[in-house]
Amino acid sequence: MKAVVYPYDFEFISTLKCRSILKDIEIVYLLSPMGFGISGKDGYYLQDENSGFTIKSELNNDEYANIDTLIITESILKLPVADRMGEIESVLSKCSFAINLVYGNDFSKAVGKLCQEKNVKLIDNFDLIGSQKAIDLNRVGLPSERNRISTPVVAICGLAPMTQKFDLQLYFRNHLLRNGYKVSQIGTKLNSQLFGFHTWGEALYDNRFTEVEKIAKINQLVKDIELVEKPDVFIIGIPDAIVPYTHKHTFRYGIPAFEIFNAVSPDYTVLSLFNGEYTDEFYEEMIKVCNYKFNIDIDCFYNSHFVPVSLSINANDLSYSLAEKKSAVGGKYQVFNSESIESSEMYDYMIESLKQYGQFKSY
Repeated sequence: MKAVVYPYDFEFISTLKCRSILKDIEIVYLLSPMGFGISGKDGYYLQDENSGFTIKSELNNDEYANIDTLIITESILKLPVADRMGEIESVLSKCSFAINLVYGNDFSKAVGKLCQEKNVKLIDNFDLIGSQKAIDLNRVGLPSERNRISTPVVAICGLAPMTQKFDLQLYFRNHLLRNGYKVSQIGTKLNSQLFGFHTWGEALYDNRFTEVEKIAKINQLVKDIELVEKPDVFIIGIPDAIVPYTHKHTFRYGIPAFEIFNAVSPDYTVLSLFNGEYTDEFYEEMIKVCNYKFNIDIDCFYNSHFVPVSLSINANDLSYSLAEKKSAVGGKYQVFNSESIESSEMYDYMIESLKQYGQFKSY
């Protein structure tokens, strides 16, 4: 499939950077509304790199002839409701396939209806994964004990949503695949399906299930994927945040993290943070929080690109800005930053840690 991405902005950069491992998809164009203010810029416009893509505000007929697929990103929700479907309808009229990366029943129903009207095939997660359809969650009851996951599990969690967790998930996946490991994965974004791996879906978000049932179903989902795919490493991304950030910005109160960590015990865990200067006392406190609340050990910290905008702390929606890179200074705890994922440094540390913890095959 040859695809145009709409609407494109910084949240899709990590996916663009890892496009070499996309599942049967070639990204051809990046399309962004004029209001985003990035038309004419390079695809990596926040970084000192050249992506080879120029962000466009519209496509001409010759360019439409080069694509057959529309990828709709979650940044569509940044547009006013009245403006969301117009460009989608225009692009869909020139496409044969669509991939919707947006959570939300109302929007998904609208896209599905539009695809039917335009005779466009809406590609779902299972079309792209190919290995298996997710388990029938309705059949999963409450087992007498939790399934043991035999594969080493690497977990990526964050102090808040906008801390490059998905970047880290792709970083570890990319390096593991390059080094000959077979990887199973459940990601925090619907972008995951573009790479042929799983998302949490109804196991985590379906309101039909109680919290206890969700834990059992998450555990069974991970076990079923392990049995079918037989991976060397299993990567799981933890949605939202491990704790509320403020009384206004609760990020589901850390409940998804609680459910997942009760369902699966990770062998290696990364905690991603907002960009900033932190003390050893802060890191120690975070280690205690994760240990007491989730019964997990934090193996390293990641100091991300982003910081919350101070004026938005008391607003209904938290806004973020890009911060300058901070050096991962030495100290009592292992801390990485955005420069670390430009090399194999963070990956190498993870491999060495897993080898120390137990039997882990090294290629």
